[in-house]
Amino acid sequence: MKLPTRPGLRLSLLGLACLIAGTAFAETNPYYLGVVQSLSHESNLYRIGDNQTLPAGTSKSDNISATSLIGGIDQNIGRQRVYGSLNIKANRYASNKTLNNESYGLNLAADWSTIERWSGTVSLAADQSLAQFNNRTGSSGTVETKKNVINTAQADVRVRLGLVTQYALEAALGYRQVDYSAIEYQRSEYQQTSGSLGLRYRPRTALDLGVALRLTQATYPRYAFDPITQTWQSDTLSRKDIDFTAVWVPNAISTVNARISPTRTTYDRNTGSDFSGLTGSVNWLWQPTGKTRVNSTLWRDTGQSSYATSLGFGQPGVVDYSQVSTSFRVRAEHDLTGKIAATASMTYGHRTLTDTVTATNLNTSQQTEGRDNTVTLTLGGKWLVTRSAQVGCDLRSEQRSTSNTQLSVPLHGNAVTCYGQIVLQ
Repeated sequence: MKLPTRPGLRLSLLGLACLIAGTAFAETNPYYLGVVQSLSHESNLYRIGDNQTLPAGTSKSDNISATSLIGGIDQNIGRQRVYGSLNIKANRYASNKTLNNESYGLNLAADWSTIERWSGTVSLAADQSLAQFNNRTGSSGTVETKKNVINTAQADVRVRLGLVTQYALEAALGYRQVDYSAIEYQRSEYQQTSGSLGLRYRPRTALDLGVALRLTQATYPRYAFDPITQTWQSDTLSRKDIDFTAVWVPNAISTVNARISPTRTTYDRNTGSDFSGLTGSVNWLWQPTGKTRVNSTLWRDTGQSSYATSLGFGQPGVVDYSQVSTSFRVRAEHDLTGKIAATASMTYGHRTLTDTVTATNLNTSQQTEGRDNTVTLTLGGKWLVTRSAQVGCDLRSEQRSTSNTQLSVPLHGNAVTCYGQIVLQ
């Protein structure tokens, strides 16, 4: 059998083979394999603005069927641990058939340690999905309906050296590449490398403190096209962070994870997106009862980082290159019975938007600025029919307001998704 040509999909299929092969040495079923079938209805599939209309041949709402093969493994091998997950999905649209696509997501990682004081983690990730429609140019009347598939590949290495009981030295390296199938997004494609070096201090069991210097550089190889030389001109992002982190476990029902970072980001060409200020996040996991869990996150970072960390607006396939985004999300889950659970969440996001348009001679540019606010509400429930099967439904409502329709359009939309899942372990 000939493997598909896309490197990410070949990696995903190889990952599935590794997950299945891992079961050969399993002692206590450290793996799972399953299938998921979901049916969704989107009221505003293209996420068009309230005053926008779609071109002929497209439908604003649609019914979507997604069939997924999922798998995972979590295996200890002596002092080491190998774990990962995979999903391969076929997405089919009832009305907008040109959007039919195959998506996948692969995550593989290994934790290692020596008898001495060395330990670390190596991880690989690859995913492909349909990019979420953005329609950033509402005032021009242009509506974005073209199929745009986003491919992401990522590799990370983290090494720790425990100097004494309370201290540890930690270093990390990372690489990330993002590509789009639509030529309209070529200027947003990038390759990014990052590295950090820091010290962690654990004065007591319930408190872990850290400080690290983090450097990031990203290259946008097709940022602007020079019609004179008929060549693409690149742009480069340089970012410096000093990360102050803390993990605090005040009691058995709470965990607080925080980061605050003085951050400076500069671009060679897209200077309107330069940023200097504080970024960071605070996450609070709270379990007031055995049946109720609450996860709250307050977060602020630059747009590219918001995309990478999948917080705030960072759902799969989101393209967010705002100058800076600030969001708050709270999600609660409650077990109504031993087999039935309900979930609810609210996300509020505020973005500072910029766009630098370079003139034909590449020597002058025009800067456009704006802001938008988005509120997303979700409500869901699931039923564990058996140990291996579950069904569930989720409702979602999104509403956005904006100050500049050249960069973002006001919109609203609703969605409902129901699914069934069978997993063998």
